[in-house]
Amino acid sequence: MRCFRNAGVGRGCEADLLTASTKDLGERSSVIAQFCWGSREQLAALNPEPQPGTSPQFWLCGGNGEFPPIRQRLMVDGSEDVEPILLDGVCVGYRYADADADYAWLSGVLPGDATRTRKGQTFSVFERLEAALLQIGMSFSHVARTWFYLDRLLEWYGEFNQVRDAFFRSRHVYDGVVPASTGIGSSNYFGTALTAGALAVRSKRPDVVTCKALPSPLQCPALQYGSSFSRAVELVNPSYRTVLVSGTASLEPSGETAFVGDIERQTDATMRAVEAILHSRQMDWTDTARGILYLKRPEYLPVWERWSHNHLPSSLPISVVVADVCRDNFLVELELDAVKETEESGHAVSL
Repeated sequence: MRCFRNAGVGRGCEADLLTASTKDLGERSSVIAQFCWGSREQLAALNPEPQPGTSPQFWLCGGNGEFPPIRQRLMVDGSEDVEPILLDGVCVGYRYADADADYAWLSGVLPGDATRTRKGQTFSVFERLEAALLQIGMSFSHVARTWFYLDRLLEWYGEFNQVRDAFFRSRHVYDGVVPASTGIGSSNYFGTALTAGALAVRSKRPDVVTCKALPSPLQCPALQYGSSFSRAVELVNPSYRTVLVSGTASLEPSGETAFVGDIERQTDATMRAVEAILHSRQMDWTDTARGILYLKRPEYLPVWERWSHNHLPSSLPISVVVADVCRDNFLVELELDAVKETEESGHAVSL
């Protein structure tokens, strides 16, 4: 696990197998978000049941048990005011702070009424994300990163985009930083049309912590073909820079899918696109703090393993899951966070 510190507050990500015997962290560390992946049968066997006041969680049903169930946990320590964010008595996130900014992580946010249409549930999820932020004095203008996991995504991704566009227009999101994002096809343990999460950041003083959208050197803006997210977003505080790379797949510069039907070339194109974003910010793969690789089919795993063996440092914190990507002809997608010490800080980044 890599840990990054600013003003005495540490942040880190831990990936491991999801088992009934997995222990919680020690008292000095707080789990502020958790991604859990497995087949519905695997998750049911573990009997996951989020409770008020516990870590907010994504319980995502992917694959048919070909891979063991896994999880990623995002943690902080050293912050004296880590507090749960509750909606209807259920913990959907945590707020915490360091000397420079306030932060909110929201995870596993579900629609208020699972009997509504898919579009109705999507509106509800956006409203609930916003309601959680408003409770702590933030708004959607503070959101730097979002995650959306849609059941049967390929049937209704266009409808989802219509709702997101309308919400962003009504909240004037396009006037500021459009968040980085992941949109993936996955059912969830609770059977709703979608579940969502967000990272929001509010600087305590002007320009101490900044947030800006980053272009992709190899791909066109997603807004160009009507999908409302930035290719990546960079957060800068006095100690380090964090690049949040959106879910990235194999695209031509025009926005068309590249290398249709070719998992090896799509894998290479996807990784090169992410690498180009990192290089544009003087980073490389060794700066990876966490990542999730989404494979459309489990039989594609050996292709990823060969590529990573030939091109990546060993033991990067990238988890692999089976899930649909937002186009039927996308076979692989990668989301990734990278962190690097700022040149001015003089703070060491511990490993």
